[in-house]
Amino acid sequence: MATPPPRTELVHAYLFSSDGIGRRVDADAALAWLNATPRSSTEFLWLHFSSPHGISKNWLRHIDLADTFREVLQEERRSSRVSHVRLGLFAVLNEVDYEPARRTQTSSSTLWLSLRERWLLSAWNGPMQSVQQLAEDIEATQRFRTPLALVVELMNHQSIRLADILRDISESANRVEKMLDRDRLPRRASLGGFRRDLMRLQRLLAPDPDSLVQVLNRPPRWASEEDLDTLHLATENFLVVLRDLESLQGRITLLVEEIAARVAERTNRSVFVLTAVTVIALPATVIGTVFGMNVGGMPMRGEAYGFSVVLAISGLLTVVASWWIARLLRD
Repeated sequence: MATPPPRTELVHAYLFSSDGIGRRVDADAALAWLNATPRSSTEFLWLHFSSPHGISKNWLRHIDLADTFREVLQEERRSSRVSHVRLGLFAVLNEVDYEPARRTQTSSSTLWLSLRERWLLSAWNGPMQSVQQLAEDIEATQRFRTPLALVVELMNHQSIRLADILRDISESANRVEKMLDRDRLPRRASLGGFRRDLMRLQRLLAPDPDSLVQVLNRPPRWASEEDLDTLHLATENFLVVLRDLESLQGRITLLVEEIAARVAERTNRSVFVLTAVTVIALPATVIGTVFGMNVGGMPMRGEAYGFSVVLAISGLLTVVASWWIARLLRD
């Protein structure tokens, strides 16, 4: 008799009946179903594990898991995608923990999935809100008639989460625009951080469009028309969110450029004011320096009105310099 896999690695196990209602089962019941249920059965099983390595070590003797699943776990590339693998599909989904208001560091978790007609295996490298939400939906008797329907629901949770993040960042961009309208300069660094975060979100969460198109054009033979329709709808929802993401990136880029232009304008104005003050004060400074030299032969040194004459010349040159600066300002 085969030794049952350790229960500690199994986070969720649900057996779905032909009407799409799932019920929680333990490791023993899941193993018995895999070994005894005929292939013609319309039931299917979802097994979710706390670590992908736990599957490869303990469950491969009971489930015909494709080699691609084990190989991809070693890859550094963890972008979201859905692709063909032998008689089923393989999917990678990512989820981020990100709060734009607190500007916390973006942390991500990855979910690997392998699905066939009769079962869905998934494993994460860290807790994911979308998986927990899916388990709650199953407990609330929401119907899922195929393993692909579960994957599509996870994709929908992912797109909703990304849309919420974009909404929060968009509100921050709105506040920046209002500050610019009031001629106040916000911090450009915060917008630059948002732009970097959006690029990382796009890289992690955006599903590979080529692989999705291939799945839609060449679906597995066990995939129903309803599954393909929901997958196509989920793909379209993702594309809409991604278009919003790209639009928000462009908007933030324009705001950063606007802030940089206004900062440069203020800096140039400050430099010009300092230059103007220096030019206006230059005649008086030069004359004061020349006539302040304690040497013989200085003109008007013994004249009674020498100070007044020098002061008048200095004032006249200062007026001329001020007029010239004022003319430059008008131009």
